[in-house]
Amino acid sequence: MSQNEDTGELQKLRSAVLNDPRNAELRYLLGAEMAQSRDYDGAILELSAAIALNPMLHVARLQLGLLHLTLAQPHHTIAVLAPLEDLGDADALKHFKRGLETLVKDEFDACIAHLERGIELNGANAPLNGDMQLIVDKVKVVVAERRPSAPPPELKPSDADAVSQVRTDFSLYNETTRH
Repeated sequence: MSQNEDTGELQKLRSAVLNDPRNAELRYLLGAEMAQSRDYDGAILELSAAIALNPMLHVARLQLGLLHLTLAQPHHTIAVLAPLEDLGDADALKHFKRGLETLVKDEFDACIAHLERGIELNGANAPLNGDMQLIVDKVKVVVAERRPSAPPPELKPSDADAVSQVRTDFSLYNETTRH
């Protein structure tokens, strides 16, 4: 996608939000687009507004938690994700929340277990599973490096760059995902 397309999409979303500022879903979409454009401060504001308007917008909450984690704000991550604990045990977002919390605490084995369980439960959102798998892969590398007696997991050369960081664009986690 070109920069002009990014600007056009952002402009459309900004206009839509101006016309309907209490629409949580529009605020969420704008926040996700802003994160994709690396406007992290704006993304935090819009995602926070979306959650304030609709606390049940769980994917926006998870994305905001991931954004805080990416920006090395672990206390914000934990606070934002806390309500996801109230979801049912069969909800992938609850396990993703637990995985990110244990990651913040450097509890890597638990992190891997929770994220993998979330991936297993999440049959509807492949892009989100991909992002969670990137985190799992990165954590596995860290675990392997900390256990010198165990060989590191095998990564294909094409995976090495992908594992180096979690995406911050969030791709809106739906079937119309752009990469």
